[in-house]
Amino acid sequence: MIEQAFEEWRQGLSKMHLAAWDELPEMNLYVDQVVSYVNDHLAGLQVEPLTKSMVNNYVKKGAIMAPVKKKYTAYQIASLFGIALLKNIYSLDQIKAGIDQLTINNYPKVIYNRFVELFNGHLQETTAPDNHLLTPTNEKMLQLVVDTAFQRILTVQLLKEMQKAATPVTPKKK
Repeated sequence: MIEQAFEEWRQGLSKMHLAAWDELPEMNLYVDQVVSYVNDHLAGLQVEPLTKSMVNNYVKKGAIMAPVKKKYTAYQIASLFGIALLKNIYSLDQIKAGIDQLTINNYPKVIYNRFVELFNGHLQETTAPDNHLLTPTNEKMLQLVVDTAFQRILTVQLLKEMQKAATPVTPKKK
């Protein structure tokens, strides 16, 4: 029963995909629009929804660039996708350091698109195509990060299914 429910949920993931850089909105968006866009695309992935205050906090902490005239670009939206998927695993400082490290010698678009290819490969249960644009170390880093994020999503859902089937008994205090 648990396994069947989990597998049905897992099959539903194969219909999802993260947007590649060129699929992100062409127009710059206000924070409300960004929050809605990111949350809509991540619904069903067991991640905490973004809020306006979270986005503002990420800007204050330097995890994403400040908006220009209160509008966010594809670069900031891409960063928010990464943060939303990773914030329950890594600290914000670690995520920022990882992004900074990966983009030292690569354009953010290249790194984000590879992140999306790897993540979508997990969603569709396929192998992402080889990528020769990144150094082997950057490729390994992205693979590990995506694997970890995806395993967390699977684990959280399996726990939910298990809890539906049987609620743990809390021992009585003596």
